[in-house]
Amino acid sequence: MKKETILAIGAHNDDPVFGAGGALARYAEEGKTIKTVIFSFGELSHPHMKPEVIIEQRVEEAIKADKILGGKGVAYLGVNEGSFPQEIKEKNVEQRLLDIIKKEKPSKIFTHGANDAHPDHFAVYNLINGLVKKGKIKCDVYSFDVWEIIRVRKRMVPRLVVDITGTFKTKIKSIKAHKSQQVTILNLLWTVYLKAVISGWNNNCKYAEIFDKIG
Repeated sequence: MKKETILAIGAHNDDPVFGAGGALARYAEEGKTIKTVIFSFGELSHPHMKPEVIIEQRVEEAIKADKILGGKGVAYLGVNEGSFPQEIKEKNVEQRLLDIIKKEKPSKIFTHGANDAHPDHFAVYNLINGLVKKGKIKCDVYSFDVWEIIRVRKRMVPRLVVDITGTFKTKIKSIKAHKSQQVTILNLLWTVYLKAVISGWNNNCKYAEIFDKIG
């Protein structure tokens, strides 16, 4: 019998780790297969470096973080940063993503949410939300936040709460595996702790991640 598969989809290498790392690690501990799809290699994160150099480094970091979480691989769609809407069309990203989903048959997908102000993040949300509404993605799809501190929710939107008390340290370790992103980590790590504590407090556990259902 095929193991249950969980699919994480992010704009950049570290997005699924920041947004859903605790849940992904917990699902891996439960024996589920964790797969990750990343839209961009993150070639613009270090403009002073040659793209091929930073791409190699960031892919290595993503693979290391994936192993820390207990994941089973990272796939890339090769969309250039800052050009998501245009390149999603030009590079046939919609069909390529649907082909991956068809192959993996995930029970759940985790991806970016509607309130994320980052244009690359929103482009990913917009694509996946459209596929859900068209009925092309049939499994449950849940959204995570990367840059928001206080999550803005519609009151009637279903949500998923995952107790990550046992995997929170694993999440932090996987975040720190992205060593090229020290500035981002410095800016975001305190929000990771804050959100996990608040979500845990509101759900009778030490740490939690909360996801809104898309569609």
